[in-house]
Amino acid sequence: MDIKTAYNDDNYTIHVGHNIYDTLIHDYTKDYKDVYYIIDEYVYELYETKFSQLNHVIKAPRGEAFKHINPVMNTIDSLLDLNIKRNSLIVVIGGGATGDAGALLSSIILRGVDYIHVPTTLLSHDSSVGGKTAINRPHGKNLVGTFYRPKAVIFDLNFLKTLDDEEILSGFGEVIKHAMLNDQITVENLMHQNRRCINIEQLEPFIITGIKTKLRYVTEDETESNVRKALNLGHTLGHALEYEYQLKHGHAVVLGLLFMLYVSNERLNKSFNLQKYVEYFKSVGYDVSYLNELNIPSLIERMSHDKKNNETEKIQFVLLEAFGTPKFDNICIDELTHYLKEFQEII
Repeated sequence: MDIKTAYNDDNYTIHVGHNIYDTLIHDYTKDYKDVYYIIDEYVYELYETKFSQLNHVIKAPRGEAFKHINPVMNTIDSLLDLNIKRNSLIVVIGGGATGDAGALLSSIILRGVDYIHVPTTLLSHDSSVGGKTAINRPHGKNLVGTFYRPKAVIFDLNFLKTLDDEEILSGFGEVIKHAMLNDQITVENLMHQNRRCINIEQLEPFIITGIKTKLRYVTEDETESNVRKALNLGHTLGHALEYEYQLKHGHAVVLGLLFMLYVSNERLNKSFNLQKYVEYFKSVGYDVSYLNELNIPSLIERMSHDKKNNETEKIQFVLLEAFGTPKFDNICIDELTHYLKEFQEII
């Protein structure tokens, strides 16, 4: 399936399907004199027969190890050593972290070089869409970045066949987030079709729904000044947990979604069946035990650096009035501390 963005200009296509990489990468690269490939080192090992014949390949550190200033600058230096020009093309192949960092360096090298993202993980169905680029800093996740659209996204679902269970669980966190931003029916269908384990073969329609859901927000608010912030559902606490306990991104987001449902019940007088979702996430393999012994002061310190915050001494959360109806709420530190303590007791 081809999903086209709907900006006023400079649009691109997100291609989703099986066995589409070889044909599409040829179509997109044939008109560029020089093409440079930045490939996650682990992905390169898995698909060495596919990538070993390419020219100008730079292997990136695996996963989150790439999302730091030194690896990004080292990669920029390698590209400059290869005499990259502004009219070249960069192809970034890997998961969400590889895409975030690869997109960032594409946006700043020579003040901007065209790039294509080839996501290889379930998680990156989210991060590859929307034009965000980022690296991490000691203060928190994604605090340095730009907005820079790719020329295309080529999401060949065959790459998902080599994902291990942990990576599938991580990606599923973003799938369920998009479902919660869509509607109740999408959430229930997703949970029903993945009752005891996550069935990667049945996720394609939910991946497409997730991409379309994200584009709905991104098209209206590309630079995250307003409604796009809804896409951070589950991420305020999630990012803090990810950094504090070195969790996989999607695992941390799932824990953040549970906390979001609890706070929505408390602050918006909602009646989400929290225990239902706790039991569901546990049944498909998520470890919720991290929630039993939270270092609350440290987590609040990390959340205080969240880029969505716009009020002193308050932390902005995305809550839900209902599935598909997000609401922004600025919560003061004392209240948030109380909610975290109460949340620990009921999980």
